Amino acid sequence: MYKIQILTNVNGDKWNKDLLQSYYSTFYQTFEYLKFSANQESFPIFVNILDDEERIVSQLGILIIRTTALYGSHLFRKILKIISSISSRGVWLYGPVIHTGDKEERKEILKTMIDATTNILEKYNLVFIEGYSPPLDDSIDEDFINEYKKNGYSVNKYVTFITNLKKPLEEIWGNVQKYTKTNVKRAEKRGISVKKLETFNEAKENIVLFQKWSETKGLTISDLNQELEKFWDRHNSGFEKTFLAYKDQQLVSSITISCFNEVIIPLQVINSYSIDARNLAGPALTWKAIKESKKLGFKIYDITGGPLLSENEYDPDNTRPLTHYKKKWGGKQHTHYHFLKINKKISYILYLKLFKLIRWHHQRSNNRKY
Repeated sequence: MYKIQILTNVNGDKWNKDLLQSYYSTFYQTFEYLKFSANQESFPIFVNILDDEERIVSQLGILIIRTTALYGSHLFRKILKIISSISSRGVWLYGPVIHTGDKEERKEILKTMIDATTNILEKYNLVFIEGYSPPLDDSIDEDFINEYKKNGYSVNKYVTFITNLKKPLEEIWGNVQKYTKTNVKRAEKRGISVKKLETFNEAKENIVLFQKWSETKGLTISDLNQELEKFWDRHNSGFEKTFLAYKDQQLVSSITISCFNEVIIPLQVINSYSIDARNLAGPALTWKAIKESKKLGFKIYDITGGPLLSENEYDPDNTRPLTHYKKKWGGKQHTHYHFLKINKKISYILYLKLFKLIRWHHQRSNNRKY
C-alpha cells in the first residue's frame, strides 16, 4: 500500500513545503537543518513514504554520522576516524512526521517508515540508529510506541516544556518562576544588554566566543573561518536568529533559536563562564528570545528538556540540573520518546566506552587549562 523512497538529496523548498502539512513539524526535520548539520564526517538521508497516488504521507530526515567528535586536536580526530567502524550511527530529531490524523493509516505508515529505517541501518552498516519523536504530535499512543518495540527498539521517555506564545505576555511572564524572573531583572541592573545579531562583525564576535567556550570543553575548532561562514549562512537562511548579551561592551553570552512552522526551538547557548554570563545573561537572553518570538507572531516556544527520570533514578549524563532550569520558564510539560535500535551489540558497547573516554579527555583538557 505504501512505498519507501530513500534519498541523499532533495529539493529543499519542496521538502520543507511538504513538512508544513503537519502542525507539529519543526526545524529539526527541515532540509536546512540537515544540510547545515552535515560535514566531512556526516551526511543527511531523506525518507519519503508515498501512497498509491504517489502523494507524500510521511517524512523523516536522518543524519548519518561516522565519527564521535567534530572538534578536538588533530591527533584525536585522526584516531576517531580510524575507529569510526564502532561509532557510525543514524540520528533523527522530532520525527517521523506523518501527514494524517487517521489512526489506522498512521499505523500502516509508521510500519513502512520503520521498515525504511531498518533498511538504512543495514545499507549503511550502522552500529545503531536512534531518534526522538515530535513533542507536539499528540496522536502518539501506546500502539505507536509498541510498533517500535516490536521492531527491536528500546523506548525511553523524555520531556520538554512548551510555552504557548498566543497567551498574553503578562501571563507567560507570570508562569516563570520567581528566582528566574529575579535574574532577568538583575541582569539589566548589572549592565547586561541584549540585542539581536545583525552584522557580520557581530557574527565574528559570536564565533570567537564559541571558540573560547569550546576550549573550556577541551575542544579545538580546526577551521574558524569555515565555522564563521557556516554560521553566517545559517543566520541568513531565515531559519535561525541569534541574540547577543553584552557586559561592559564585551560579548559574554548568546542564544541561537530556530524558526519553522510557527515553532521556536533554541539550538545553542554559549557563554564565557563568567558569573554574570552564567547566572544573569542566560536568563536575559531566553526572555528576550521568548518576547521577540511572540512579537514576530510565532505560536510555540519549545525550550526543550531531557530524560524523564524518577527521583532516585541514575543520571549518568547529569541532565537533571538543566531540565530543572528549563522547567522554571513555566512551559507546559510534554512527553516524547527516544527510540534506539542496536545493530552491532559489541560495537555499541565499545562506542559507549569510547564516549566515556572522550568525556574524560575533554574534562582532563579543561582541568589542565584551568
